[in-house]
Amino acid sequence: MSLRLVPLKCPKCGSILKAQRKDLVYQCENCGTFVYAPTGEVLDVSILDFEVMRNASKYYMPFLAYHTRARIYDEEVRGFFAQRGMGGEWITYIPAGGSLPSEEVVRISKMFTSNPPSNRNEVQSFRDASPLPMEIPIEAGEKIAEFIFLSYEVDRPGILQNIRYEFEAKFSRVVYVPVYYDNGYIIALRGYGGD
Repeated sequence: MSLRLVPLKCPKCGSILKAQRKDLVYQCENCGTFVYAPTGEVLDVSILDFEVMRNASKYYMPFLAYHTRARIYDEEVRGFFAQRGMGGEWITYIPAGGSLPSEEVVRISKMFTSNPPSNRNEVQSFRDASPLPMEIPIEAGEKIAEFIFLSYEVDRPGILQNIRYEFEAKFSRVVYVPVYYDNGYIIALRGYGGD
């Protein structure tokens, strides 16, 4: 049995993509195109600028963004302050780099999903900081998005007894969010606890 390795090429310009470390996203050094390594498809990517200044190591953390839709058909919630669930449509953001523990992925995802980083200053390239490797595959993010939805349902007032729902998460893009690292990651956008 023989194994033949084929280099991954940029779909736009044909240049060979080089990876410095284990990462699911490669950026073409020639034309700047972002490519999802497992499939070779071109990604829609946004890079947000640093809004908060700190004296700590700077990085860009990749977030997976999904157009999310949930329809709740039936639910039973008990308790004095019981509320109806959050069916509807929204964007779910999942931090996909930095080797975060699962509880931190859920916490940050819920923070960004309820307060999306829209209308921020986008930049064309990574400024004076490196991107963290994207560690969570796009396909796994769909299941995480559903888990985030269910955690909202469980965390609201009342005790959720049962729920019957339909859920869909369609991958949209990768958003690189500026962060500092100082005994943990700190979001470098105003309004996210780092300012």
